[in-house]
Amino acid sequence: MKKWLWLIPVYLIALVAYIPAAVVHWFPMPAGIYIEQVSGTLWQGRVGYAVINQTAFQNVSWSLSPSQLITGQLGFSLTVPSKGNPLAAQASGSASVNSIKLTNLRATGELAPLMQLVNFNMPLKTEGQWRIALENYTLDDLSGAHACTSLEGNAAGSNIRVLVNHRWEQLGDFPLNLGCAQSGAVALSMAGENSLGLNFEGTVSPNSIRVNGTVQPNPRTPEGLAKMLSYLGRPDNQGRYRFSI
Repeated sequence: MKKWLWLIPVYLIALVAYIPAAVVHWFPMPAGIYIEQVSGTLWQGRVGYAVINQTAFQNVSWSLSPSQLITGQLGFSLTVPSKGNPLAAQASGSASVNSIKLTNLRATGELAPLMQLVNFNMPLKTEGQWRIALENYTLDDLSGAHACTSLEGNAAGSNIRVLVNHRWEQLGDFPLNLGCAQSGAVALSMAGENSLGLNFEGTVSPNSIRVNGTVQPNPRTPEGLAKMLSYLGRPDNQGRYRFSI
């Protein structure tokens, strides 16, 4: 009889491995999230259609790796294809009861859908593309008080243009450095080497966004936009307009 006991954990693992992914419908979804057309298993599945903050996604797939469970970690990978989606993304990492870690994240997309997804309104109608690349991200506090424990990465807006007086003005690219502040907020910094002379540092936490910086018109700044900068107040002796959020 005892020689068959080893089959019990094997059976239980197989049972869990083949649980249909559709069981997610048994659990309540957070506000603003809706999913349907779920297929596959818990370990490898696909969501055919999902809505997050009124933004629709299609054919999002995932896979889970139980090989790290002995250390209390569950490996995972997530793919959002570009076709039919406001962004394309690939991410891999691991998670536990108390933490989450991303070892790789690549995402790209159009700016307007991203602003809708994060519920942020630009002061002027803005179009362009964005990308983000994270090499290392960890969050050891899942209480919602912090946004990161460590973070290494960068982001950029490219081919940015804004609508000024019924005319599209080309602004070009805006590279951004990402890190993690001691407070547990995501740290943002941008040098002023762009068409607006935009230079700032800031933090993003679950409850607030803080940014302090300057805008300094230069020969690459569109004339119509340079005139609008006067609404920020008087420039300093170096021609910089200061702002804060």
